[in-house]
Amino acid sequence: MCGAYSLDKELGDLVRRFNAAALPVAYNRRYNIRPMQAVPVILNVNPGQIALAKWGITPSWDASGKKVLINTRKDGLEKPIFRKSFYERRCLVLADSFYEWSKVDKRRPKRPFRFMLKSGQPFAFAGIWKEQEDVGEPTPHCTIITTEPNAIVQDVHNRMPAILKPEAEAEWLNPDLSPEQALELLQPYTASEMRAYEISTLVNSPAHDGAEVIKPVYTHQRERE
Repeated sequence: MCGAYSLDKELGDLVRRFNAAALPVAYNRRYNIRPMQAVPVILNVNPGQIALAKWGITPSWDASGKKVLINTRKDGLEKPIFRKSFYERRCLVLADSFYEWSKVDKRRPKRPFRFMLKSGQPFAFAGIWKEQEDVGEPTPHCTIITTEPNAIVQDVHNRMPAILKPEAEAEWLNPDLSPEQALELLQPYTASEMRAYEISTLVNSPAHDGAEVIKPVYTHQRERE
């Protein structure tokens, strides 16, 4: 499960990396992005524009409106609740790292780790989206697709977000891509191109959203590469 991630990049960097026009609204670098916050995405209906979507979809069967789906398993995309979005509403969720928590000692709190590309470049999670009503206005909402972990992630968690290779991003947004072809793009990212390191438990609270969140914590645990 991916429950928090970061996007510590200037807007100009995102425009160049994803070859898309800038956001039509204010943008800030983020270090602790959480569910139901507005996040930068590229929707398949407008692949040349960076837009905002809320991270989390409320299922239609939840009358309370309190249930929020922030992740969708690769092997669950054909379920009725996700199928239409998987077939017709795919998106890129822009990020530069994600966080997972390791429980290695029952006497200690879970230890948070940051996972990122060795290049430090931003990347895109594969996502799906749909419009939902927010205070009477239709607003895009998205979920992040998860897949099997690679060798970097597997010691910390049994799932990882599906990070698309740059050459696969346009394919993922292509409306003519078959479901079978789309599923083939959702492979664990190449472990040799990623790195991970332990960070402070500051990340545990959404109130902390500054650069101090991503500072490494040096313990006996070596950086994972």
